[in-house]
Amino acid sequence: MRLAVLFLSFLLAALSMAETEIKISTLYPPGSDAVRSLTELSNSLKEKTAGEVVLKVYPGGVMGDDKTVMRKIRVGQLQGALVSSGTLDLLDADLNGLSKPFSYDNLEQVYQQRLSYDSVVSDKLKSLKWYGFGPLDGGFSYLMSKNQINNMEDIRQSKLWLPNSDQIQQISSELDIDYLVMNIGDVLTGLDTGAIDTLISPPSAALALNWHSRFQYLNDTPVLYTWGILIVPERALARLDVTTRNIVTSELEQWSKNLDARSRVANQQALKAIQQLLSPINFDQNDLDRIRLSQTE
Repeated sequence: MRLAVLFLSFLLAALSMAETEIKISTLYPPGSDAVRSLTELSNSLKEKTAGEVVLKVYPGGVMGDDKTVMRKIRVGQLQGALVSSGTLDLLDADLNGLSKPFSYDNLEQVYQQRLSYDSVVSDKLKSLKWYGFGPLDGGFSYLMSKNQINNMEDIRQSKLWLPNSDQIQQISSELDIDYLVMNIGDVLTGLDTGAIDTLISPPSAALALNWHSRFQYLNDTPVLYTWGILIVPERALARLDVTTRNIVTSELEQWSKNLDARSRVANQQALKAIQQLLSPINFDQNDLDRIRLSQTE
């Protein structure tokens, strides 16, 4: 009898944990604003749901790459992920409207488009039975190089590194450029050995990973607007009662708005910092016009 009671107690405890713990994976490193804010959010959720719901964050990519993380979400090992927009291609979401290369001259144009596009993102994910909390500003990616890069031919002649993803593969195909495949952790070594001499990155990432110290030039034409989003499948919150689920989604929505606002400021500060460290160069206007014209055809 005692064994039966102990087994039942253990089973109930396990079920309770499965209902209340939301495990979130992200590539953001420990100590980053995104990870710190998720930890604070976990404390807030625990308090507002009387301990029924907590977040557990797995930072720094410890849960694997995007495809691995999405597989773990499908089998229930994880309940969500804070990812870059390109990861949404794995859901066949087709949400690349903000991420076409060389589409914008300034962030004001992006933020104007986001006034309507943010709801497109959330509505599309909802139709796929996912919650989407974002977009979260990542700022523009810029071309940084050891040698002057003024046009598309210069890019094609460079030793270019880009993070390898389905979205990047599509963009490189559209622009007819090749790039080297290398893990992020090996990029600094690649720059030191000369295996690569050019990359496209948000200034915040280049500063955090010390890539900027290997370059001399910054092309002042924005290449790509970057953004992230926290995604959670609807089934991950399905066991919660309506009141608790509303608390969780409301807190996550407020979290994403706050983080997006802070990220906009931080990314602008990172750009100003890197502009003080690297020499500015311009991109050929004729090439820029041709790229933008091809995107409208």
